[in-house]
Amino acid sequence: MNRLIRLAVAAMFAVTALRAAPPPRSMSLAACIRTALERSPDVAAAHSLVDSARAGVKISHAGYLPQLDVGMAYTRQSYNYWAEPGTPPFLWRQFYRGESATSAPYYYGGLNLAQTIFDFGRTKGAVEMSQAQLQATEHNLLFVRDQVAYNVRTAYYTVIAAQKAVGIQQATLGNAKKHLDQSLAFHRNGTVPGINVTSGQLAVANAQLALRQTRETLKVDRAELATAMGIPVDQAPEPLGTLPSPGPEPAFNQLLQEADQNRADLLAQFDQVKAALGNELAARGAMRPDISLGAFLSFRNLTWPLIYNWSLGQALAQSLFSGGANTAHLRQAQAQQAAVQHDVDSLKLEVQQQVYAALSNLKVARDQIATAMVADRFARQNLALAEGRYSVGVGNIVELNDAQTQATSAALQLLAARYNYQVAKARLDFVLGRGPK
Repeated sequence: MNRLIRLAVAAMFAVTALRAAPPPRSMSLAACIRTALERSPDVAAAHSLVDSARAGVKISHAGYLPQLDVGMAYTRQSYNYWAEPGTPPFLWRQFYRGESATSAPYYYGGLNLAQTIFDFGRTKGAVEMSQAQLQATEHNLLFVRDQVAYNVRTAYYTVIAAQKAVGIQQATLGNAKKHLDQSLAFHRNGTVPGINVTSGQLAVANAQLALRQTRETLKVDRAELATAMGIPVDQAPEPLGTLPSPGPEPAFNQLLQEADQNRADLLAQFDQVKAALGNELAARGAMRPDISLGAFLSFRNLTWPLIYNWSLGQALAQSLFSGGANTAHLRQAQAQQAAVQHDVDSLKLEVQQQVYAALSNLKVARDQIATAMVADRFARQNLALAEGRYSVGVGNIVELNDAQTQATSAALQLLAARYNYQVAKARLDFVLGRGPK
């Protein structure tokens, strides 16, 4: 009975494990990037920064609009007469009636309307700065999307390369087993010594170890792809397609012009220059007068009915001395504007270097593919010759093992060259600002 219970529990856990680990679904590169843009926390954070900056624009625009406040109060207090310094003594004797804890209510309701007429650029500077910061966050969002797409793209091709590496190692293991079977047959016939068998067994063991390592690498690469997509590791997809063939590359000057126009982080830095100019305009406005219009309507009394009063006035305020704060704010804004402009110049140089390096790496990877294809062809031919020589008893096991090692190495080098080209192409697209818009 206990055995039946244990079997039932084991079967239940087995069914649960099968349900919890469904086979990976196949997805194209475009689908993986779409999923990443929807699930990535970095993209979500960049969207939140855009929303925050958009609210900042509304806050700055509020300076152009009237401000309306309303207030009500109820107070209960005593009203013992007290005199301020300068009150004539006869008035104090006339109104003072001693002290008492007797209290009375006081009612108040007021409506205050204020409108800034002209502040010599303070509000305008704040609006320009907030609008520039909004544009900067929008460009930052594009740059974050480009980064996420680049990470997914490289991880996607890494998984494809790892899958092909597993295939190469499986073929190597198959060949090693075939060679071992040949050596065993030859040894039983007495045509080869026992060292051929042990060499074949060692080759099979090494091939099994290499296959195990590549399979584990594939699991890690799939986990990295899932992480780049913003999904759990156990939901890593199965990539569709293969490593595309190389294509033509435009000239460096053309690519550099494209980067200057499309790089979202560079455009965001230009927006920071605009924001610094708006901040400087606001700092200059703080050193000039402020003209405002105010209206007030209040209802108050010790008892009902309340008595209303209204007022309408215009104010002109000019700061004459602020301890140097206004001047320091202006100098600070000017220094910040200069620093941001220097940051633009520095980033443009960095973009130029990134485009040059990415294009150079792409060309090198393209040349490596051509060289690796030749080496792979010759290595496969050499392996076929060595297998033929060994099968007729002319070659030896050392020659065969060397040929197999060279063929495996050449196939992996060709795979690495094709993978490096795709990574270099993804890097070039990223530094050029080519990404999902």
